[in-house]
Amino acid sequence: MRSKSPKLKADILEYINAFYRKNGRTPTSYEIGAYLNVSNVTAYRYLVEMNEDGMLQYNNGIISTDVIGKCSNGMSSAPVVGSVTCGDPTAEEENIEEYVNLPVSVFGKGNFYILRAKGNSMVDAGIEPGDLIVIDKDARPVEGSVVVALSEDNENTLKRFDGFEDGKAVLSYMNEAKYPGKKILVDFFSCQGVAKHIIKSI
Repeated sequence: MRSKSPKLKADILEYINAFYRKNGRTPTSYEIGAYLNVSNVTAYRYLVEMNEDGMLQYNNGIISTDVIGKCSNGMSSAPVVGSVTCGDPTAEEENIEEYVNLPVSVFGKGNFYILRAKGNSMVDAGIEPGDLIVIDKDARPVEGSVVVALSEDNENTLKRFDGFEDGKAVLSYMNEAKYPGKKILVDFFSCQGVAKHIIKSI
């Protein structure tokens, strides 16, 4: 086989690694060719030669590189289901927008779903409007945990759970500047999950 362009080999390797980090899988030879503006056959021949050169491993359509070998492939899928109010409780219709993969090495394992925060009642907990909140649906709330709570009126809100007072669950605001000491008391407390992570845009 005639020797191939070293630069194109390097570009292919860089693309494969970047593609895997973004998508959790390696690209096909067709995707490699389309991205680098070469034919599918040319991309395939480059992969074969790069395998022979030891730049990557390519066997039966499966690509592996040193970078991919260092990436954790443990993922859990979580639906993004719209927003939850950080303020006065409001009814929200669950609407799955998309599913995203969360790396287990970062988020751990759990029955997760993701909500967008609205309102400003939880800013002292580091939760601001637009943040994505990773909720573990199966986690049991303990005093001090941030929960998605469903009231007896089927309204949800994101608040800190502060135990029980006179037989009622205490849900506290966490914005002392705007809501000093404010809390909600609910007769029939139903926890829809416990907040485990906050995903922010920087």
